[in-house]
Amino acid sequence: MPGDADVSGRPETSGARPEPDPDSAIGDFVEALDVEDLIMRFDVDFDVPMRQSRAIGMLRLAEADEPGPGDDVRRTARRVGVHWCETVRADVAYELLTGLRQIEASRSDAEYLHARLTRGELDPADAFTRYVIARWFDGAGRIQYRLGSFTTARLSFETAAAVAEASDLWWVLPDLRSNLARARYEEQNQTARAGDGGTGAPSFIAGLYELCDTIVDAGRAHGVDMEGQPSPELPREHREFLRGYSNALHNLATALGQSGDSARSLEVTARSLALSEGLRDEYRIAQSVTNQGLRDKERSAQHFARLRGMGWRRGRLIARQNLAIGTGGLDGLRELGRLLDELGQDTPGAGRQTGMDVDFHAYTVQGYRRVAETLPEESRPDDLLSRRLDMARSVRAAIALPLYKRAYARHVRPAYLQAIAHHVRCGDGSRENVEKVVSLIEESSGRELLDLLASSRPQTLGPPTRTLTLSTPTGPQAGDEKRRGAPQPVTGEEEAALRELVAERERAYEDRFLHEPLTSATHDEDIAHRLAQYTLNHPGSCVIRYFRFAAPDGVKGTGGEAVPDSLGMVVCKEGQLTMLPAVPYDHVTELARQVSSDRQDKAPTERTCRRVWDLLIAPAWDSVCRGGMPTHLTLIPTDDVFAVPLHVALAPDDPHPLAARVPLSHSVSVAAFVTHGRHLLKRQLVEANDDLAALLVTDAAATGGEVVRTGWPPEHIAVAGRVPAQLTGPVRKLPGDWDGIAELTASKPEFFVYAGHGRFVDTSEDYGPLLHLGDGDWVTQFDLALRLSLPRNKVAILGACLAGQGMRSEGGDVLGFMRSLIISGAGAIGVPLWKVLDSAMVATVRSVLRQSREAVGPSGAGIFDVVEALHGHYRQVAEDYDGAAGRIEAMPLALYL
Repeated sequence: MPGDADVSGRPETSGARPEPDPDSAIGDFVEALDVEDLIMRFDVDFDVPMRQSRAIGMLRLAEADEPGPGDDVRRTARRVGVHWCETVRADVAYELLTGLRQIEASRSDAEYLHARLTRGELDPADAFTRYVIARWFDGAGRIQYRLGSFTTARLSFETAAAVAEASDLWWVLPDLRSNLARARYEEQNQTARAGDGGTGAPSFIAGLYELCDTIVDAGRAHGVDMEGQPSPELPREHREFLRGYSNALHNLATALGQSGDSARSLEVTARSLALSEGLRDEYRIAQSVTNQGLRDKERSAQHFARLRGMGWRRGRLIARQNLAIGTGGLDGLRELGRLLDELGQDTPGAGRQTGMDVDFHAYTVQGYRRVAETLPEESRPDDLLSRRLDMARSVRAAIALPLYKRAYARHVRPAYLQAIAHHVRCGDGSRENVEKVVSLIEESSGRELLDLLASSRPQTLGPPTRTLTLSTPTGPQAGDEKRRGAPQPVTGEEEAALRELVAERERAYEDRFLHEPLTSATHDEDIAHRLAQYTLNHPGSCVIRYFRFAAPDGVKGTGGEAVPDSLGMVVCKEGQLTMLPAVPYDHVTELARQVSSDRQDKAPTERTCRRVWDLLIAPAWDSVCRGGMPTHLTLIPTDDVFAVPLHVALAPDDPHPLAARVPLSHSVSVAAFVTHGRHLLKRQLVEANDDLAALLVTDAAATGGEVVRTGWPPEHIAVAGRVPAQLTGPVRKLPGDWDGIAELTASKPEFFVYAGHGRFVDTSEDYGPLLHLGDGDWVTQFDLALRLSLPRNKVAILGACLAGQGMRSEGGDVLGFMRSLIISGAGAIGVPLWKVLDSAMVATVRSVLRQSREAVGPSGAGIFDVVEALHGHYRQVAEDYDGAAGRIEAMPLALYL
């Protein structure tokens, strides 16, 4: 109203200039903003000077990231471009989880644009959309590369380069081709390490030199000055081309340095640095200065001092780390301590980034240890073990396969093995000390499986896009020795094809959880107490927890007497925890090798089974039998012990294998057994309408007879594959392929059986147990994890040779079909560990299934104890044979709860 004061409290005066309207100013700015031009200039005008957030802020202000009509290609391209800019910022800041979120938020739009481009549906003059597609796939590849998924990154980089080449985006190609070359090298290097081959560095370096020459020729062809000093005044395309060339040179310098050729590395870095300085590219300058600091030992401190004052945050951290290590003494130690404190104070929760940069964190801890070792004994810190465990625990806060599992094996597991060794060797043997050991064991073992259980299960996938048909793994055999998966010649090409199949399915598994990072399962600090309570509340129960520990640089981590690699055992019975003397771990690996040798042809030998008893059961037997023979013994293996058939261990004073002497089960961890309630699978309610689902891939050596004469109502039986002739009645018949598996599990069967052949392919982490799927394909553990859902299952049995192998990993996790079945929802799980006799498998599984039906009472329900059922069968067959070999052969299944 006239005469009223305005919002500032000043009276209006005639002729006064009106206050500017912020909304109007913002509107004018947004109206004038050329979103597409900004995205096209983002690389050289905003990423170069490390002003990514400024550009992203303007794009957000213009609401360029908001969804638009599905048929508006340019608007969709602008939205994808915004997410690419966000991905680049996350990559530079090493905020990999943030980068993943940006990729997932825009994946469907990017793939939609790429599909239209592939079909020729984009306007030929639309360079912007083509640019965005190429850059988006390149940005996705950068994040995937940093997460260690080199094959997935390579595929993304290939798509980016192909789009740029087809669209004549010549100025983008140096950057894309350089990234592609690096990803190909890391992918091949990873495969070579898995096969104990060379790293291929010489050919990679030669390839990078050739790439750099190609870039120079291409630049000259497009009028780019490849010899002079660039400047920010050059055309955008020229600057982006030269920036990509600088990236290629930096990759070459890094490869030369890693190969030990520091002189040539520094020479190439000098050229890369000159280009970056001309372009005023702060990020690339910092990368080059970092390489100078690592390779130029005489002037290392000068280079890192320069890096410390630059704008790249991770570079500043690297500089502080290296300067402190170089300074040494108490001053250097204090600075490293402050740096570790800062890393430990990173905001916890879903956005935490420290765990994604575990290599930097681990190297800082190593530097802290090295500096501490140079100090007098009285000045050395006492927090090295806790510092190392803090590093290990930071990884648990940010989980995205595959980086997580590789970091876990390389940095995290060794930290826990050392901490366990410290408490084993330096502890006082008190209950509190043993509880601490058990807590550390569980904090470090089988965590990925627990994370999978704690995360919401993704929707199951459809059939794999590529299948593999090979010769049938076995055929009719002479005599009565019909074994599932008995030896058959496999050509080198077939073996290579199987390895590639396993690797391909593994990549699909990793990509699934790369797109959907896991929820970190909280460690239960009171896990040892819960284990004790379990045995108190289940009279007669006993648990043996095997564990591994080692401290190569001493229990304090600052030198001193090393603790050799060892296997420990903790027995829990009637609430009492007993830690037993350790055995050298090389004895365990020797036993595992013997088991592997036995399984090439048949069951473990009597000699091997007696060795299993002597090494792994006898040391704990007195504690197990304290107060009487247990009514339920549970064995929880670790590492190589997973491959050992503990259930057929033979004592010198008893002819019965262990599982015929005592009701026996296994489990993958105390946390899974107690906290996640898998001990409840021992006794379950069975009902007359329980469904039995069977996947039967049968022949003369794998008959599928286990589902015959079980007392199961045929109307509640579904068979995918060849139905045995003896199985009559209204059995539901399904094809023995992926579609059949999908239908088979759609009914949520309470009992699931596979009968057929298995094969084992050695890969980098023994990831290779396979199930034969007729003539059409093979089922890997990753297929079971991604394509099988058994939410109401009570018992699942894999009746194929070697199906129980491949459960260990270098990171202490549980792998193989065991992990896959558990996360699919399977109940009690039965798996064989050797090439079993068909007759033994048929008799064992048939007995378990029959007893489950006999447990159903007149009311249509009853209680079925799967541990007692299997023990009763094993007890009976042990009486039927006179010799140890026959008894061992007749006990093919290891039972896991």
